[in-house]
Amino acid sequence: MTKKYILTGGPGSGKSSVLLELEARGEYIIREAAEDVIIRYQAQGIEKPWEEPDFQDEILKLQIQRENRIPENIARVFIDRGIPDGLAYVQSGTEIHAKIIKEARHYDEVFLIENLGQTQTNEVRRESQSSALELERKLEEIYQDLGYYTQRIPPGKLKERADKILQYIEHDAMKQPETETR
Repeated sequence: MTKKYILTGGPGSGKSSVLLELEARGEYIIREAAEDVIIRYQAQGIEKPWEEPDFQDEILKLQIQRENRIPENIARVFIDRGIPDGLAYVQSGTEIHAKIIKEARHYDEVFLIENLGQTQTNEVRRESQSSALELERKLEEIYQDLGYYTQRIPPGKLKERADKILQYIEHDAMKQPETETR
């Protein structure tokens, strides 16, 4: 069975860069769905897709599609944002909130990629530094509420962050199954 590792964190934390570093090392990855949905909408002339009523639903659909396409022969996959990440962007009690909860999958480990100390905005990333830090806090809380321990990856050089993730995985692989807790 494929082991699934989530990279989560606020905007501008370096998640995608860490993911690409892992891919360069031969790891199987899944890119962030939200960014690709934003780019698709903007290519259609919709400047602020996050204001569209079906925006979060489109992200969820793409994320599910990508996770369902993981080849069975892959030992492990690194995913830029898991399905529960969407909970940080929707109101509790809404239809999309319920859909995200229903579709949440099992992940083997959640790595919270900590903020780098600054957040640059662009056409896709619109959050300020304070918003990015608040989202980081919310994401950690969401995963913890779902029963996950979030392994924090502090700011640092790209190679060191990727090394730290792989070291945690190797350390976990050496543990005896009966001593593992989640």
